[in-house]
Amino acid sequence: HSTALPLAIQHELAGGEILGYVYLLVGQGGLFSEPTIVQTVLGSCISVTMFAPRYKWGGIFHALLPRQQDFQGRAGASDSFRFVDASIRALLQGFGEAGIYASDLECKVFGGASPLHQQTDHGAGKRNTDVALEVLQAEGLNVLCTCVGGNTGRKIFFRTDSGVVLQKRFLITQVQRQVY
Repeated sequence: HSTALPLAIQHELAGGEILGYVYLLVGQGGLFSEPTIVQTVLGSCISVTMFAPRYKWGGIFHALLPRQQDFQGRAGASDSFRFVDASIRALLQGFGEAGIYASDLECKVFGGASPLHQQTDHGAGKRNTDVALEVLQAEGLNVLCTCVGGNTGRKIFFRTDSGVVLQKRFLITQVQRQVY
């Protein structure tokens, strides 16, 4: 899915370069061997960016649900980019097929908010974050940074050939309730 990249973002991330642009929806992801700016908007969903500095390749996904096995037999269970664990493994497999291994990758984790103010251990954002960090560790991946949790969503822009991620957080404005 592709639309026009906002000019301010194009200038900030690409300078004068003309780069490809992809807007990821929920359940989408992929590997990019060409310089591309990938944008997505996250609430409780998780995105992990993977960057191979030596090859200048990047990968990213936008996953809605934590574990694929928890949804076996249900509609959409075979769509791996809907699930955090399957998304990580799908990107690793793609990188591996190109001769790029886990030890070559730098990862960053975003999302996992609780927009409905569900600050519990059972909220969707917390479950997604926990699974992402667990699977990344189990696969031996180097996590450079995490920006997860909170009550607000975020918009991220990932430059696939540099690993740079620009994040914009949404602000919640106070709504004053008045009775007339």
